[in-house]
Amino acid sequence: MSRFLARASATMLAGLLTVAAGAAQADTTLTYQGASGEFTVDMKPGAVRIDDATRQWQLYEADDEAIFSVNPVDRSYTRLDRNTASAIRERVDNLRAQIESRVQQLPKGQQATARAAMLQSVPGLDTSAQKVGLDRTGRQDSVAGVSCEVVQVVRDGKPAETLCVASPKDLGISGKTFASVESMFSLMQTLLAGTGFETAGLPYLSLSGMPVRFTDTNSGERRQLVKVGHDSLAKKRFTIPDGYIETSITPPGS
Repeated sequence: MSRFLARASATMLAGLLTVAAGAAQADTTLTYQGASGEFTVDMKPGAVRIDDATRQWQLYEADDEAIFSVNPVDRSYTRLDRNTASAIRERVDNLRAQIESRVQQLPKGQQATARAAMLQSVPGLDTSAQKVGLDRTGRQDSVAGVSCEVVQVVRDGKPAETLCVASPKDLGISGKTFASVESMFSLMQTLLAGTGFETAGLPYLSLSGMPVRFTDTNSGERRQLVKVGHDSLAKKRFTIPDGYIETSITPPGS
């Protein structure tokens, strides 16, 4: 579970550091470069596909209200939808209850330290979720010729990632396509609520557009656009190939 969410979050984070210019187009392919390699994002109304530097890719389909993680190596995929998310939340709640039961058996003076250590040992269990916000710096910049606003992500009051965010109009992405990107992140936020992974990624729904540059304040890692295209995208590009087997998402603590 944690590996899937980490990959999905990291891939989407990297994949949405994008830019386009000119007239808005329904289909958009965005290519950008990061320290770990090249990433591509294919978008069209109702669907988004994100390929990272590995062979695995993520797929969002609005009609299914699901996010898929596809692994061509073993011809398999996992599905994150409302039912899957509900099962994850139940598993997380049960694990938290088990930990609290064990903590209560310890002397009072040891409980706080033991509780924190146990919760942090399993991703998603720590109930002291980070507070994630945005600091609008008021500074403007340009990435690949597109104007963008510099914003600072703040986690627990400390500077974290720095983004340069461009408006959908400046990105040249159609309203329907951008609406699909927004609905994907809205669904992800809904599905992850209560799982402990709510703050794992960036606060995309609080942004006025899409990041065209990302810089990690701690590591210095940077990702940004290198190419954009608007060729028509075939339906099969957004379809899981025949013969692929659905596998279950590994829940936290397994």
